[in-house]
Amino acid sequence: MTKAALRDRARIVLWGIAIIGAAQAAALYLAQNHTGAVIAQLVIAEFGTGRLGVAWSDPLAPIPSGAAIARRALRGASLGAAAAVILLGVSVLLRVAILEAGTIGIAPIVVGLVLSACIAARDELLLRGLVLRALGPQVNAAVRLGVCGLAGAAFRFGTDASATKTSLAFALLSSMALAALWLRDRGAWLAVSANATFVFLTGPLAHGALLDLGFPQNAQSARHVDLDGSLGAVACALVFAASAIAWARKQESSTMPS
Repeated sequence: MTKAALRDRARIVLWGIAIIGAAQAAALYLAQNHTGAVIAQLVIAEFGTGRLGVAWSDPLAPIPSGAAIARRALRGASLGAAAAVILLGVSVLLRVAILEAGTIGIAPIVVGLVLSACIAARDELLLRGLVLRALGPQVNAAVRLGVCGLAGAAFRFGTDASATKTSLAFALLSSMALAALWLRDRGAWLAVSANATFVFLTGPLAHGALLDLGFPQNAQSARHVDLDGSLGAVACALVFAASAIAWARKQESSTMPS
């Protein structure tokens, strides 16, 4: 790597740290307003990463049409929905969680969908897009996936110091899966849509907006239990990561010159 390339990497890393710091400062300042904090973080992430060249679509390819973007988003949504259904199903089958009918409310569903999209876009830009941009395309794909996985686990621990080892493992593997979607899509649309759908289905929709998700362990233990806190969840995340990586590698091999 040339000195110019190294300087460019260093510039991206330093500015990336500043952007993440600004996003965290916004979250602290708006600690009493979760929705406002997420929106502020998204604005900071979109503006900052955009200035550093993190693109929603491949900058070397022709500008995609609205229909092409919609297809990518729908594909990502289907992947996120499949992952959410699998995780919920496995959690119920293993009796880690209990699903009951909730109260259908239009307002919670709409608000939950918008908030899930903002959270997903924020996380993808900061934890995957920025990391991949800092590493650069010259770095081996396995290393890029690994670093994105570590970034996801570090963020999970940073936002919840009481996170269990299984929760951190789930965060690491799911982050690798989403990073693989970035590599497959050469942009953000696929990963953001998959992440947003997964967050929406396992979050607002499963916590009262349509279904009521409960954890029976809470009655016997003071330890916080969540969907990502079981070995079954880690097994699901491992399947998600392996599938996404294999799909990304298939795309990479099909575009390599013969």
